[in-house]
Amino acid sequence: MEIGSLKTLRDGRVQIETGSVQEAETLTNNIKDKLRNKMETNIKRPRKPRLKIHNIPEDISTDNIENTLIAQNPDLGIEKGKSFLNTLMRHKNRLGT
Repeated sequence: MEIGSLKTLRDGRVQIETGSVQEAETLTNNIKDKLRNKMETNIKRPRKPRLKIHNIPEDISTDNIENTLIAQNPDLGIEKGKSFLNTLMRHKNRLGT
């Protein structure tokens, strides 16, 4: 198991970075086994980033944007229905387009 960095945070917590999720889980299990209820451990999960796309043609609606992006980017290997896309809304600019 390899620890990438060890940081002390302002509120007294300690942040430990590992090379992989498996190493983080192993470290968490070791801490729980040895320290029992004296210390709490949490593995930080990544957030879902948002992306704003500008200049989308009018014929592409929020309903078919997933299909369009999959068709235009086959090298990403995204499968229909299993995508990460969640279209929130379509904005109009100041000029109404």
